[in-house]
Amino acid sequence: MIRYLSTLLCCAVCSVTVLLSGADKLAIAEPVAKGGVSPQEVEALWGMLEANVGGFELISRSALKQMLAEIGFTDTSGLTNPNSVQKAKLGEIKTVQYILISEVNRFGARYNVNLLLVDSSTGSINPDKRGSVTVNSFDEFSDKLPDTLREMGLGRPVALSGRAALLEPVIKQAGTPPYMRDQFNDRMQAALLENGIRLYQLQNIRRILSANNIAALDEAEPAMYARIGELLRADYLIQPVITTFATRIDRKFIKASNRTVIKCIGDMNGSVKIVNAKTGDLLASIPFRNRIDFADLDDDMTDWTPEDYGNYLIEATLKELAPKVLERMKTEAK
Repeated sequence: MIRYLSTLLCCAVCSVTVLLSGADKLAIAEPVAKGGVSPQEVEALWGMLEANVGGFELISRSALKQMLAEIGFTDTSGLTNPNSVQKAKLGEIKTVQYILISEVNRFGARYNVNLLLVDSSTGSINPDKRGSVTVNSFDEFSDKLPDTLREMGLGRPVALSGRAALLEPVIKQAGTPPYMRDQFNDRMQAALLENGIRLYQLQNIRRILSANNIAALDEAEPAMYARIGELLRADYLIQPVITTFATRIDRKFIKASNRTVIKCIGDMNGSVKIVNAKTGDLLASIPFRNRIDFADLDDDMTDWTPEDYGNYLIEATLKELAPKVLERMKTEAK
């Protein structure tokens, strides 16, 4: 099946960042919910933490879950106040140095989020690495989280002034696969955040625009972009426009050699618009055009599905596109 090249995009954007190959490994535990906090709110908080922590090599959710299960933790609630036996078990974990744990409690219309850092070698909470935020909404928490993490020594450095919002891609082509939209934006968001772009969280953008009955943006006028900028309190809007996304796969069995020959061509074309969120004026339109002949790859693609080819095409396209977007964003922010 697919061997997603997760590092492909990272390699493209790390020309302006320091690679974290030698960084300590940190896992972000699932937030502990109290006071009627919903699973959707827990997921949103978890995503915000993952997007804003910097300076560490992050361990995946599934890897942490497996580690905790192996030492007898059925959930993350025990991490907030471990007893001596649990501390000893945490000390058995050798593949991660730190675990960031969080508690979110709801009091009426307000939320309180406590952040704690566990040193897995001792199982103890670092008293100097604590944070607490009380807010009226998750939008407000999203605003305050980067500074809170930086105060704890866990945040990303602010490389640029101004704040950007990555909008949903405008898809000009009919019949594109459902995964394409989210895969493209998730990877673009990761590239921007990794390089110091102050970015509004995707899940918050979707909720705010939906609440204000703002749907399709493919024919948006400057006044609409300015309205979105006002709602999101953003300085810049980034909007991908995808005109072509296609993978054509042909499998042919060659009887003489008893093997299957796979021929696949991938095309992804479009542009990325950068808009002044105060005026709605277009600042830049960065075109992209990418064609991949998968026959040139060394990978064994025998078991690849159409989605595997599509995801590779997205990552390869962003390898070339992301640095161009970052360069223009840095120019605009000067």
